[in-house]
Amino acid sequence: MTGLLIDGAEVAGAGAAIPLVSRRDGSSLGVLDGAGPADVAAAYATAAAAQPAWAALGPSARADVLDRAAALFRERADAMGETISHEMGKPLGEARTEVAKGAASLEYHAQAGFRALGSTYVTDTGEDVFTVAEPLGVVCLITPWNFPFTLPIKKIAAALATGNAAVFKPAPNAVLCALDIGRTLLDAGLPPGVLNVVLGDTAVIEEALLTDPALAGVSFTGSWATAQKIHRRLSVEVPLQAELGGKNALVVWRDADPAVAADVIAQSSFRNNGQICTSAGRVLVHDAVADAVLAALRALVEARPASSTDGDHGIMASEAQHRAVADVVERHAAAVGEVVRAPWPDGLMAPTLLVAPPAGELTEEEIFGPVVTVERFADLDEAVEKANATAYGLTAGIVTSDLGVAHAFWRRSTAGTVKVNAPLTGTPYHVPIQGFGRSGAGAGEGGEVGIEFFTRRKAVHIRRPG
Repeated sequence: MTGLLIDGAEVAGAGAAIPLVSRRDGSSLGVLDGAGPADVAAAYATAAAAQPAWAALGPSARADVLDRAAALFRERADAMGETISHEMGKPLGEARTEVAKGAASLEYHAQAGFRALGSTYVTDTGEDVFTVAEPLGVVCLITPWNFPFTLPIKKIAAALATGNAAVFKPAPNAVLCALDIGRTLLDAGLPPGVLNVVLGDTAVIEEALLTDPALAGVSFTGSWATAQKIHRRLSVEVPLQAELGGKNALVVWRDADPAVAADVIAQSSFRNNGQICTSAGRVLVHDAVADAVLAALRALVEARPASSTDGDHGIMASEAQHRAVADVVERHAAAVGEVVRAPWPDGLMAPTLLVAPPAGELTEEEIFGPVVTVERFADLDEAVEKANATAYGLTAGIVTSDLGVAHAFWRRSTAGTVKVNAPLTGTPYHVPIQGFGRSGAGAGEGGEVGIEFFTRRKAVHIRRPG
């Protein structure tokens, strides 16, 4: 095993070795080479050399390559699902489904080159003016581990379809999946050098990743703290697209059916073991239905088995993540009104409710696990105030049959995505997601907004002769 994919070839890296251990059974998955700064520079040089010819192919030829890749991903979904499940603990069925969904996303984004057509303008100066969309050039794509296939594919597809080349840096515990993505695109006919995969310790290669002269844009998904570091390192002319975390609130209004509300909460908070930036980490329940909703939630949580390798939710993605989430519960258990959870077997984690939490870390900071705080409120003003009482602004939601209340809530919400009677998780790939506050920077991601980030608009003025 090597570790890097540069100029269409798998090569050794000069960085520290990366030992890989299965989250499912603890077995060794091999050892890969990490990249050193010189390896990153080589990836950028290769991408810069390959990008003009890739852009010149035109949107139809680029779409053909990406469509062939989507077909190959579907053929390889079982094997790639195994890789994802071993790397970060996601249940095997869900991992395979992620590959299938990513293939569909790839097909959608393959058409991006046809949609970036520009605009025309009428002037009174005797000039015809129009804009054309051009690729940025070489972009850096930095992705997390919680959706190791769909999140990279969304970025890669949008970047490549619009004529860019890319240097792709995956999370440390999603590197095998990243290499599979690169290999499959090459098998589909992607020219060497258009997509390069570099692995390793971000601290070691950060400067090389973010300061290379060829760098024309960065798309990042991860934490606000890391986005801050990236922003400080970038030159002013390099745009940043950042989709970050959230401390997302789901409101249960007084007319909600308790069973329906509990189901929406479970889908919003416990999918992927709560390791989703759009998960509902806070539940706000109207006083009129609070006792009934809490009873439904207690029954649901106490009956729900702890996570497992082949269950509905999987194990936590890493030992460090497991310890961090468990530590939050242990440190605050005595301060909340009630802790509701099923037993936690060794190494596993079950959905947990922290009822009546004190203001502070529990209600303000992202936990990124299957841990949900539950608070009561008396009226819509209080619900809105509590929901908006965060520096984040990614998602929010409300469960109600009163469309007037729903309308008032989404209008007053400070989140970039608001859902009514629907789980907070699961934004379709063709729909933009824009985080407000600490939940995002620059252009949003997904749909037309995400595609447009990878282009720049050139205005052409033509004065008519005579």
